[in-house]
Amino acid sequence: MTTDTFVDSMALAESSRSARRLDDQRLDGVRLSALAWVLILGGAVGGLLFTAIYIVEGATRAGYSAWAQPISALSLGPYGSVQQVNFVLFGALVAASAFGWRQALKPGTGASAFPGFRALAGIGLIVDGIFNQDPTGGYPPGSLAATTSAHGVVHTVFAIIAITSLALGSLVLARRFLAESAWRAWAPFAAAAGLLTIAFIALYGATLSHGAPAGLFERLAGGMYSILVAAVIVRLALQLRGQRLRSDRDSG
Repeated sequence: MTTDTFVDSMALAESSRSARRLDDQRLDGVRLSALAWVLILGGAVGGLLFTAIYIVEGATRAGYSAWAQPISALSLGPYGSVQQVNFVLFGALVAASAFGWRQALKPGTGASAFPGFRALAGIGLIVDGIFNQDPTGGYPPGSLAATTSAHGVVHTVFAIIAITSLALGSLVLARRFLAESAWRAWAPFAAAAGLLTIAFIALYGATLSHGAPAGLFERLAGGMYSILVAAVIVRLALQLRGQRLRSDRDSG
């Protein structure tokens, strides 16, 4: 082998390694382990289950109005333990999904920040399931406006931590999408989800003491993030399907 040929071979090998490193930093073409998929999908399924439970609970509770009351109010009253468990279960699944998202995003932009915010949101939900909010807005029926209690303060603080984490997580994804040409068109969607989450939760806070439509604003705030994450999961799943089809075609 001549010196020039050896140099050319080394350069080609280095170029190939650089290309592989670049691929490893992109969401486009990412390969996830089975465990990572289980954790990521667990968080998504947990969100659907959480929503289904609070919808059913809200529709069957006497004196409860989803239009005016926050989801947390369902933790009060005779059947409040159902919503408490709902918060804790959902929070645990969200926190666990952070490990799957870490694998999906590493080592690029947001590889630590997005899973970190995901874990914080999960912890906030778990704590909110343990510490109830104070009675407000006439629910449960017959309850008087209570003075602020210690457990009510803890609930409020961790609710703020959870929803802020969701909003910041959306903005982190927007920054990651901007760094990748194949996902760049998704950046405005992710940024809008984060900003709308902040806007809706601010409207919730402003209208809570007046009743309707505070409950609607709270649900919209959480819904923005859920829609974004669900869309990203669907695209990653479609990528996985495409990878398998190409692999089957190449091996055949």
